[in-house]
Amino acid sequence: MRLSIFFLLLPFVCLSQQTITAEQFFSLGLSNFESIENTAGKRVSFPWIDRYELRTETSDFDFDKQEYTFRVSPSTAKIRSAQKAYYEAMRNAPDFEGQEIYCDLVLSLHIDWLSLFILQENQSILDDLAVILNDKQTIYERMAGTYEFDPEKLVKLQTEKSDIQISLNQLELERDYLLNHYDLQDQELDFGDFITVEAMSTWLANNLLSLNASGMTDQETAYKKQLLLKEMELESSENKRLIDFVQLKYNGPHSDALQERVSIGLGFQLSKSGSQKLKMQELQIEQEELNRKSERNMQENQEKLSTLENKLQSDIQAFFHFQKIMEEERAQLQKLSGQIAQKEGSSPLFLLDIEERHLAMKLKSLNQKEDLLRDYLRYLQQSDKMCQSEFVNYLIP
Repeated sequence: MRLSIFFLLLPFVCLSQQTITAEQFFSLGLSNFESIENTAGKRVSFPWIDRYELRTETSDFDFDKQEYTFRVSPSTAKIRSAQKAYYEAMRNAPDFEGQEIYCDLVLSLHIDWLSLFILQENQSILDDLAVILNDKQTIYERMAGTYEFDPEKLVKLQTEKSDIQISLNQLELERDYLLNHYDLQDQELDFGDFITVEAMSTWLANNLLSLNASGMTDQETAYKKQLLLKEMELESSENKRLIDFVQLKYNGPHSDALQERVSIGLGFQLSKSGSQKLKMQELQIEQEELNRKSERNMQENQEKLSTLENKLQSDIQAFFHFQKIMEEERAQLQKLSGQIAQKEGSSPLFLLDIEERHLAMKLKSLNQKEDLLRDYLRYLQQSDKMCQSEFVNYLIP
C-alpha cells in the first residue's frame, strides 16, 4: 500500500519542546507504521511450448523394433498474453492486511487525541468545581453553631469533594497512560484547533450526499473478482487452442536401413472436454458468488452508514438544543444573582450554587460532545474515510 502522508516527510519537532500540536501527535503515531510495498518480483517469461513429451515403445522386447515418439504442445500468443495478465494480477495483489492495520492505526490515533482533549477539559471543569466546593465548605464551617447551620449539607459536601478527588485521580491516570503510550510525558498538549460540534455538523452536511452517492466497495472482493476474470480469460484462451500437439515419430533402429521410418503428426483440439466445461462452470459460479457477496456487503455497509448518519443528525440536534437551554438558563441565573447580590445580607451560598450548577451543565455538555465525536469517528471509519492513502486529521475544522 502506498501512503502519501505529507507531514511524515517533514522533520519531526524535538519532543523536548513544551507544546505538542495535533499535527505533531499524529505524525509521531504514524511514524512507526511501516508500509510494505509490493516488490517487483521475478520476471517470468511464458514459453511458446507448453509441454514436452518423449515416449518409447518396443514390441516383444525386440529392440530392433523400438519406436520413439517426441511430442510438443504449442502455446499461442493469446494464451501467453492471458498467462502474463493472470500472473501480474497475482503479483500485484494489494496488501489488504497492511491496509487494515493502517486504518485501525488512524482510527486509534483519532480516538486517543479525542480522549486526551476530553480528559483535559474534564479536569479543568472538575478543578473549578473543587474550588466552588471548597468555598462552600468555608462558609458552612463559619455557619457552624448558628441556627442556619445544617450538618447534613456539610456531610453531603464532603462526599461530593471526595467524589471529585476520585474522578480527578482517575482522569490523571488515564491521561498518564496515553501520554506514556506515545512517550509524551510532561508535555503540554495544544488543542487550540480542535474541531467544534458546529464545524463537525457543517462537514457532515457537505459530505453526506457524496458518501451516499459513492457507495461502499469491498476492495478485497473486487480484487478477487478481477483475479477470477483473468483466470477465466486464461481458461477461455486455452479452450480455443486449435493445435493440441505436434509429433515426431521414429521407428528404429533396424538392421536394414530401408526399414527406418520417420513420421510427423498433428493433433487437433476439436471439441471441449468435460473437464474443460466443468472448470469454466466452476469459475462462473464462483464469479456469481463474488457478485452476490459484493452486493450484500455494499447493502450492509450502506445500512450501517445510514444508521450512523441518522443517529449523528439526531444527536447533533439534541446537543444544540441542550446548548440553547443551558445558555438561556445561564443568562437568567446570572441576572438573578446580580439582583440578589445587591440585597443587603444575601448569602454567598446562592451565588456558589449558581456557579456549581453551571459547571455541572458544562460536564453534561462535554459528555454529549464526546459521544458525538466518537460516533463521528465511527461514521468516518464505516465510510472508509479513515483508510485514505493521504492522511487527513478529522479532528480539526
